[in-house]
Amino acid sequence: MVRTIGMLIADDASVTQQILTEAAHLSKLPLRLNVTDNGRDCLTLLNGGHIDLAFVDVHMPELSGTEAVWSARKQGIQTFVTLMSTPPAAEAVEVAIKLRAYEFLFKPFGVADALAIVNTYNRITAPTKILVVDDSSAIRQIVQKIVHGSVFNCDIDEAADGEAALTLARITRYDAVFLDCNMPGINGIATMKRFHLVQPSTKIVMISAERSPTTEDAAYDAGACAFLHKPFTSTDVDQVLHAAFGLRSPNLKLKSSEPSFDVAIEGSTIRLAHKSSGHVFEYLWCERPPYLRNVVVRPSAAGAVAPTRVAPAAANAALLQLRAARLLAAA
Repeated sequence: MVRTIGMLIADDASVTQQILTEAAHLSKLPLRLNVTDNGRDCLTLLNGGHIDLAFVDVHMPELSGTEAVWSARKQGIQTFVTLMSTPPAAEAVEVAIKLRAYEFLFKPFGVADALAIVNTYNRITAPTKILVVDDSSAIRQIVQKIVHGSVFNCDIDEAADGEAALTLARITRYDAVFLDCNMPGINGIATMKRFHLVQPSTKIVMISAERSPTTEDAAYDAGACAFLHKPFTSTDVDQVLHAAFGLRSPNLKLKSSEPSFDVAIEGSTIRLAHKSSGHVFEYLWCERPPYLRNVVVRPSAAGAVAPTRVAPAAANAALLQLRAARLLAAA
């Protein structure tokens, strides 16, 4: 039986209500809509325990949106909340982080922006089957704890070596694998290549305590979707899984951990300069997929990291900038 998702729209602006309602209908998810134009009713609905997903305006009559969410959080309500406000204010975003909101939407926003969040909620709360592969039992336990700390609903298996991972791959379907590079027997990259023969669409995140650009380049060339250095955090896991599953990254939690770029959009060209390495990535952007084409990479001789390590983040940053500029629809 399909579970109905309770969605709350709390905003005193009819235009915003219409945008969010349209996004709910376009999602084709089994949503039960609750709409209110004041903070007091918002709090009542949140405390009722039947709201899974909420879009809450910061400024509303009777009770502010932040006060409503704060009161609900004190009651133990863990609703997936997106706060909204105009104009954008750093103070409001800081409050949103303290309230454990998932996202902050700056007005005006469009249906595509709201739809992206609704679809992301659906993917994040769906079961995500994860395999952790590392020859150290202690490291496997640490990685499991970190992955469980992400926003994704993860069900985790573990394997002590490549052969054990490949055995599991033949009987269990995985959404993502966190795979150690250096293991006795079959190493991580060889395991990944064989794993992809069994499950071609599984996202593989390589992990390692060593920092070797050569190894990282080889991992990306072999099909890794990301490379994490030990120790890493739940925020890092959030970042790579959002990118791996093609989800819009929230401004609140992931932006600070993403590599920083200087971005320029000139006509049909978008150019990104990686601030720490100096590598430059240039794309021809298009309104239809694939959105980024004809990539040109200009490596910096002084760069401490290889361009291939930065390239996935550059492409993600380019898409985010194009969507922020409303040149592309939100993912």
